[in-house]
Amino acid sequence: MQSPKKTPLCRHAPWWLALAMPVMAWAQAAPADDVDDLEALLNQPVYAASKFTQDAAGAPAAVTVLTAGDIRAYGWRSLAEVLNGVRGVYLRYDRFYNYAGVRGFSRPGDFSSRLLVLVDGMRVNDNIYDQAGVGPEFPLDIGLIERVEFIPGPGSALYGSNAVLGVVNIVTKSAASLAGGSVALELGSGGSRALSLTQGREFGEARLVLAARAESRSGDDLYFPEYDKLGIHGGISADADRQTDRKLYAKWNDGDLTLAGLLSRRFKGIPTGAFGTVFPSTDTSAVDSYGFVDLRWQHELEAGSELFVRATLGEYVFGGRFAYDSQQGLQQLDQHGRWLGLETRWQHDIAGGQRLVLGLEAQRNLEQRQQSHFVGGSVGGPQVDIDASSQRWGLFVQDELTLRPGLRTVLGARLDRQLSGERTATPRLALLWDAAPGLVLKLLDGRAYREPNAYESQYSDNASQPQPLALRSETLRATELALDWRVQPNLRLAASVYRYKVHNLIEQVNVDNDPNALLYDNVGSVNARGLELEADYVGASGWRLRGSWAGQRARTVDDGLQLGNSPDSLTKLNLSLPLPAWRARMGLEWQRIGRRLTVARDTLPAHEVTNLTLQFAPPGARLSWSASVYNLFDSHYADPAGPEHAPTLDTLAQDGRQWRLQVAWQF
Repeated sequence: MQSPKKTPLCRHAPWWLALAMPVMAWAQAAPADDVDDLEALLNQPVYAASKFTQDAAGAPAAVTVLTAGDIRAYGWRSLAEVLNGVRGVYLRYDRFYNYAGVRGFSRPGDFSSRLLVLVDGMRVNDNIYDQAGVGPEFPLDIGLIERVEFIPGPGSALYGSNAVLGVVNIVTKSAASLAGGSVALELGSGGSRALSLTQGREFGEARLVLAARAESRSGDDLYFPEYDKLGIHGGISADADRQTDRKLYAKWNDGDLTLAGLLSRRFKGIPTGAFGTVFPSTDTSAVDSYGFVDLRWQHELEAGSELFVRATLGEYVFGGRFAYDSQQGLQQLDQHGRWLGLETRWQHDIAGGQRLVLGLEAQRNLEQRQQSHFVGGSVGGPQVDIDASSQRWGLFVQDELTLRPGLRTVLGARLDRQLSGERTATPRLALLWDAAPGLVLKLLDGRAYREPNAYESQYSDNASQPQPLALRSETLRATELALDWRVQPNLRLAASVYRYKVHNLIEQVNVDNDPNALLYDNVGSVNARGLELEADYVGASGWRLRGSWAGQRARTVDDGLQLGNSPDSLTKLNLSLPLPAWRARMGLEWQRIGRRLTVARDTLPAHEVTNLTLQFAPPGARLSWSASVYNLFDSHYADPAGPEHAPTLDTLAQDGRQWRLQVAWQF
């Protein structure tokens, strides 16, 4: 099949965005009384861009910040849906996990390991897959999120491995922002129901946050026409898409010291017959469990000088059950990762507008155990018993210099010892120019890397083959020119043009076109470039309109072919509008995802999805509720399947119209 014709990046740019940007630039300013509130909404702080809090406009990155208000307004149910509200980000769902793609890059078969996810600066990626779980398996209840910071582009100069396409930092709510306790009940499509409890208390100078959430979903029966054509059970998978989720969270803060704990367990049925398993089957399923204890101490030594120390104990457990034929039987896969993370960081402000950050980070993988065995079959399959441990460390420095009034440079570098023992250096350069009041131009250049994870480099069984040669680390080099323009206190415009190149791409591939034989290999290099535009306007009466468009092109270096699962354009529109009665608010979200290729290089057409949310919070009332309809117009669309589904499934149909009702009581 021939690759799609090349088209200009701006071909699919929506007419409303082209008109809106110049028109809103001359929009009437908000009344003076509202200026402070509007500035607070469009000038959110950001931490993850430099490992200290700063204004997003002055950060050395094209930052996007989404808040708890955005989450409520648009009825977002998971971190994946929050990230899907960011320009240049898109999702793929295979009925097992959600995968986040950034700037045209998300390879079917990987585990979102090119995205680093943090909770209050704590690394959440596990030490088996290095994956950034962003769906229901993400261990934090989304109701505890104060804001989400998205830092696109290479971040290894500060964070080391996995910060390749971007860094996501989730800032949790404080006891003060929770303002006491609340209980929330949710009902939704597919037999979904959830109960959440939160409590925020103050004890003098100390603060305590407690939260718990339980959710279950029986799921719908699913129809797969590909299996129907093969005469397999009419293509129906019944009672196999079920899911349960449990989360616990606690945070204690007293002065400079903060102690946080996090536990979660997600069970998910896998209804697609992935990895050559029997279809249909209610036995094929998996459990993801996370546990974290995080202790951090942050102390001001003197004016302009601060010391930060953190210790984190993390655990990840994966338990999988994969039903094969009567000869092989049922495969039980058990993976257990446990690690200790340490970080110390010193920040010092020097006269003349210079800020120095110097830090050391280390991770000791106490356990990386992978076990597999077969039960109930006449032949069975290979037994796997891998018990490993490893360690890595990194030394980083960042220096922010004021060259002259309105012109700053940020120089950063990190030296890492990888898990393999190899040394890697990743530099970073940013030049920031305050070209006019409220207008910042940013020239950004950086490198990043991702080392092979334990699963890719060590695991093999009946479906995954051992890598014949040692995998090499992926590397990325990116250059970006970004604009951030605060035209007025209530209007922000942003634009980015970028290019990047990935070397030694690690990808899961079929061996000799055998769907039951997969391995990870370094398959080559990728070139990508793109353009992003965004406008954000807040009206004096409290309504908000945000729109973005991203045109992107990612192609292999060897043959110039478009990457699979790489949409050519992304268009997003978010409108939040106050309604006159009962302090009600309407949130409308519309997205268009451009065409993309499947693993078999067939073209999936562009599709559009609209979501609608209504919130009601009467003045002075403890009771509030919200109602959401997702995929309002019941759009029929599909995502690319991964190589673990080949050749039976090349696409996976996504949910039609869904709904959710949430009722909350504050006490």
